[in-house]
Amino acid sequence: MLRLTRRTFAFWMVGISTALGTIDIFGIAKTVYAQSLQQQHDETSSGLKTAWQPKEGSWTPQSPKRLDIGKIKVIWLKGTPYEMGVQQGTFLKKEIGDLGREVLNGLSFAGRGLGLSRLATRRSFPGVVEECEGMVSVAKDVGMTMDACMVLSFGDVFQEYLSYLLPKALFNDGCAHFLTAGSATPDNGFYQGWTLDNNSNPLPYWIDNPVIQVRQPNDGIPHVAITIPGVGWPNAGFNAEGLIISNNTSHPKNYEDLDVKGKSTVQLMAYIIKNAGTYDEARAIMETYPRMRSNLVIITDAKSRKAGVFELLGKEMGIRELPANGVLYMTNHFASAEMLGRDASNQSSHNRFKSFQQLLAPDGSRSKYGQFTPQTILQVLRDRTNPNTMESSPTTVYDDNASIGGNGSLRQVIFDPERLMFWVANGEVPIPNNPFTCFSMGEMLGLTNAVPCPSPSLN
Repeated sequence: MLRLTRRTFAFWMVGISTALGTIDIFGIAKTVYAQSLQQQHDETSSGLKTAWQPKEGSWTPQSPKRLDIGKIKVIWLKGTPYEMGVQQGTFLKKEIGDLGREVLNGLSFAGRGLGLSRLATRRSFPGVVEECEGMVSVAKDVGMTMDACMVLSFGDVFQEYLSYLLPKALFNDGCAHFLTAGSATPDNGFYQGWTLDNNSNPLPYWIDNPVIQVRQPNDGIPHVAITIPGVGWPNAGFNAEGLIISNNTSHPKNYEDLDVKGKSTVQLMAYIIKNAGTYDEARAIMETYPRMRSNLVIITDAKSRKAGVFELLGKEMGIRELPANGVLYMTNHFASAEMLGRDASNQSSHNRFKSFQQLLAPDGSRSKYGQFTPQTILQVLRDRTNPNTMESSPTTVYDDNASIGGNGSLRQVIFDPERLMFWVANGEVPIPNNPFTCFSMGEMLGLTNAVPCPSPSLN
């Protein structure tokens, strides 16, 4: 178990300035607190959707419950943020406790002693605090506190600024997402693959605890969030309008390019997937809020056949939108003309980007262009070929730093948004080698026009 004590925090604090180069962490914190008192955006006045209903038939939210399928924990949540927090805390209480007292106590100490929870509270979207209050009300006896919950809710930001301070068991660094549409498919489809990776070593807590939240808010679009226990944000989200969002880690070359008045990217994703029914609505939200960390976010909309990779710094972004050939992808570095060279990228990201070029592009050396179906997406997610040497890494190697399927995957998902369907890899490392369990979001939500899974899994 990760040992996380106050003495450990003290030693880590001494090393932060070295670990993050010339960043003045305490100066940043002072600036953050001063600026956090300024007027925040009024998120509740933007006229976004409430009381969602499908275009065909009527819909009633499904009752809260938990269903386990292999390692995957599926939980149905509904109501207000507080109510959904209570439900998550009830259904995942054991898994929250499995983080361990040392980790939860360390998060609480960071939140309270370093003021991180106060910052997160001031910067969070409406409902985040209430959801934490609900979760803590039922999970406090296993160690979850408001301070710990708020640090987790803003965890992507704190990972960026304080990556040598927060527990490594909680945060990953990697990922890739790709979209194939139109002529890239044999049936004019809109298929996607996503892999959530981590450098060097697997994170046991993530591998043992994949969570699918079926979120049915009173005031927004029902959606699924693919995530871990104890948080209200998605690593990837998919709503009942067919919108998909996921993020890939990136880091800025210059930390001054971030915005200390900005938002958490994962919270922004949660806000978008709850409120945006189209790509244009999602893009408008992305353009409204500055970010406190660097990231890449992909947003896809099967209905309008629009998609974009958003390459994010604080107040600046580059957008690579879906081209006419129907192929779009991202790894962990910026590739748009506006942002090229402004991230601190590594060779692994460029290797995997090159693999996507070889496998997805019409003229790629290993191209499957025109053949993409969910089964073909699976083949790409499992590909362990080094794009430079054309050699495949053995499955005994967790992270080969070169291939899409060998980059240390913690989670892999295939999406078919036109049928509101997705498949999640379900099992042990290596994650890509497991069967992908099928889920019909239409059936999960009880929609009248739900398309059932053609089979229990892909393999």
